[in-house]
Amino acid sequence: MILSLVRHGEPVREASGDVGMDPPLSATGVEHARGVGRLITADGYAAVYTSPLRRARETAQIAVGPEVSVSERDGLSEFDRGSTYLHYEDGADIWKRYLAGDLSPWGTTLDEFRARVLDTIESVRADHDGENVVAVCHGGVINVFAAWILGIESARFFSPLYGSVNRFWYRPGEGWSIRELNATPWSPGGAGREGQI
Repeated sequence: MILSLVRHGEPVREASGDVGMDPPLSATGVEHARGVGRLITADGYAAVYTSPLRRARETAQIAVGPEVSVSERDGLSEFDRGSTYLHYEDGADIWKRYLAGDLSPWGTTLDEFRARVLDTIESVRADHDGENVVAVCHGGVINVFAAWILGIESARFFSPLYGSVNRFWYRPGEGWSIRELNATPWSPGGAGREGQI
């Protein structure tokens, strides 16, 4: 099984009110989503899942097109769901708490968040044994899953780019391994995969 965890495209910045809690994609984010669509076709996929948050849902639907069914999984939501969205890239002070592994400002703990993500991914794996699956989610989700595979306890150890595809491989008897992180089809000049580690 290849599981491609996709970080949503860039959301609108400085949205307020209800929109600020669940912002849509920006124009750049729409381009990220189109690029994701080109990249995920490389492995093919039997199913597509998404976080129920708008930025992820929009990314998924643009990436696969209106003819493909997309299923929501609440466990793919970011830990900050229900709060006003703050771009990590903008350097808001509250992210220092996240980097320290303290998710209490968002009403959860790192252990609870990790357990939710792992339970959801295991459920997807069990439902699609041996198939390739795409799941559009968030940077925190990708981080805790990749960190768990590597035995890292921190909340964040790398920076998933907007619109990046992060591929994980499951082999019976061996478990999960990381195949590729931060693959993006939207590199300067439009060719290649930028930002891989």
